[in-house]
Amino acid sequence: MNMSEVEMRHIAEMVAALDKAAGKKPARASGELNRQQICAALGVSESTIRRLEQAGLPYTPVGARSKRYDLEECKNWLKEHNQCPSGMIKTEESTSALRRAGKEFTESCRKVQLRVMPSA
Repeated sequence: MNMSEVEMRHIAEMVAALDKAAGKKPARASGELNRQQICAALGVSESTIRRLEQAGLPYTPVGARSKRYDLEECKNWLKEHNQCPSGMIKTEESTSALRRAGKEFTESCRKVQLRVMPSA
């Protein structure tokens, strides 16, 4: 899932506004996001972020259990390490091959249905 900078900034602002309304402290700097904010900005789940942390995703520890993520650093790390949020890198070829196979299956089902259905 590719998101533009404007969309990511908008999501981070919305999350910050929700945090503020809930009485939570905002991130210290515009680039520092908590786990929920980085998930929203990258469009991935928390378990994916945990998996990426184990693979080396950069973060700054804050306190005993909290972490802060710099959006630009994380995006650069993802680009350098070819990490896809789902864990697999999808190629255009494999996606189009799956679509083609799905289309062929749908067409064969329609043909079978036409043969089975009595004409009125």
